[in-house]
Amino acid sequence: MIFRALFILISVGVIACGDDGGGDTTPDAGFSTSARPGKRSDIAAAYDPTSKSFVVFGGDDGPIVNQIPSAAYLGDTWVLSASTGWTEITGGDSPSARGRYAVSYDPQSRIGYLFGGRWRQSGTTGNYTLYNDLWAFDFAIQSWSLANDGSGTAPAPRYFAAAAFDPDAAALVIWGGDTNPSALSVNVSDEVWAYSGGNWSQRSVTGTAPSARLWVAYTYDSSRNRLVVFGGQVGDFVTPSYNDTYALDLSSNTWTKLHDGSGTAPSGRFSSSMIYDATGDRYLVFGGHADAGVTNDVWAFNPNDNTWSLFRDGDTFTGAALGCLGNPREIPKNYVNEDLTAPERRSTPVTALIDDRLWLFGGESDCSDHLDDLWRLDLSTGEWDELVEARSGESCARRNDACECLCL
Repeated sequence: MIFRALFILISVGVIACGDDGGGDTTPDAGFSTSARPGKRSDIAAAYDPTSKSFVVFGGDDGPIVNQIPSAAYLGDTWVLSASTGWTEITGGDSPSARGRYAVSYDPQSRIGYLFGGRWRQSGTTGNYTLYNDLWAFDFAIQSWSLANDGSGTAPAPRYFAAAAFDPDAAALVIWGGDTNPSALSVNVSDEVWAYSGGNWSQRSVTGTAPSARLWVAYTYDSSRNRLVVFGGQVGDFVTPSYNDTYALDLSSNTWTKLHDGSGTAPSGRFSSSMIYDATGDRYLVFGGHADAGVTNDVWAFNPNDNTWSLFRDGDTFTGAALGCLGNPREIPKNYVNEDLTAPERRSTPVTALIDDRLWLFGGESDCSDHLDDLWRLDLSTGEWDELVEARSGESCARRNDACECLCL
């Protein structure tokens, strides 16, 4: 079992020409790559259907040497429009630099919420600074404002919580997260909190809740008003990862186990990305860190009969052992059979669903680096399109280089 890069867990771009063997890479008319965010992971996005755009904040672009990460947190804000490309949002107040925050979206006010996260000065060791402040990004005016500073009655500072916006109660709901600032141990919360009317309150819940875990994939099911979580890991980087699925009904505050992970289901994994496809009435899960390594497959969960199916396969693990050119942690080229029509394998990326296409940005690859590429998956054909090429983090085959080790 390997856990790469989670051991302790803007220049002018060009339109891709299909180096990775992807499908039609022609973006929408007017789509520009004259500006783009740099590489990063530990990010999430809030999507605004009115403008068909999503906002991405900060993240981590710290160097990873011999699969050992070194955090370097960012504090910039970027908005991706499906029709015009990336725009950096500058000026005014914004969250401090951080990663591993939780996000959700209020469709009534067109507000994207960002809660918590963690930060540590680049190049230092020791404890992280954890946050419990709540920020609101107004898509109408393209700016941040501080919704709540975390003082008084509020959740304890934490990172990697899950979040959903409950429109019936006009409340942002968060669950879980790690409240321990140590880089060497975790303290996983099982609390459910709701923010409404300028105040936080803790919700009491019933039912069958997920066991204590971190790095879950999560999404909001707008058809059923529930927070859905998948997978995760206990936080010790040794115990096998989970592949079960749970839902928290935001109206009744009741947890339900939707699937135990048996049979046809994604392999156990953490730091995947999950999104609700309302048109297809399904939950889509991309990638994440499986016990054998990072993945790039896409799975679909049917909430009507609680079944999983593989929507789009990707690289497959061969069973080969780690070790290459004398480094026991390096990955040999035959470790996976690569699907060069799919994006590089990755964890903690951003995904958004726009017009029946799954958009993918950034994340951390199995090649000990962060990514800055942009892809979209056509849900009607199952074909990936590479819109903006990665400047780092890809395997040698995806870079059209000959090599003995997958990432050298």
